[in-house]
Amino acid sequence: EAEALCAQFRALGRRAVADSAAYVIPYLQPDAVLLDVGAGPGSITMDFAERVARVTATEIGESELALSRELAATRGISNVDFTVQDVHALTLPDDTFDVVHAHQVLQHVADPVQALREMARVTRPGGIVAARDADYAGFIWHPEYPELAEWLRLYRAAATANGGEPDAGRRLFAWAHEAGLENVTASASVWNYTSAEDRAWWGGMW
Repeated sequence: EAEALCAQFRALGRRAVADSAAYVIPYLQPDAVLLDVGAGPGSITMDFAERVARVTATEIGESELALSRELAATRGISNVDFTVQDVHALTLPDDTFDVVHAHQVLQHVADPVQALREMARVTRPGGIVAARDADYAGFIWHPEYPELAEWLRLYRAAATANGGEPDAGRRLFAWAHEAGLENVTASASVWNYTSAEDRAWWGGMW
């Protein structure tokens, strides 16, 4: 299982700020300090590091965090700190970061509202809490292969059984308000896998 998880994490390593966190770009100042919750393979994290002064990358375990460490070393990036953290109870000081970011994290956690509260706690006054997540009910394709419909049914069932919320995307706005965040702005974007390369990449992850 660990090897399968690692392989999928690595597959996600082609993602970057431009395609996965473009909505955050206007808030990325050169002197900003950023927390990336759930850094995964680290590709988005390292992209952040090239845009701001300092980044702290977190993951739930050392094995997951090792992928980000490896990528930082490969790219020669030195302005990233690494720490194992539970987003429900961050061991980080209040009011520390200008931007706190989580990409496709809240769909997996037991209490996304508490996670957002913790993200807000470590954000400086006037800072930004940024979360982007998937909504699996919105996955569509053509032709409508029965096998893909069955995959989606099984994935949604497995994610729910694990205590997650596969349709987290539509809930972000409500979760943010429930967590006590103010001036909440909601937006949406779409990934479109139309080339043979993109279809092979996405299908290969599963």
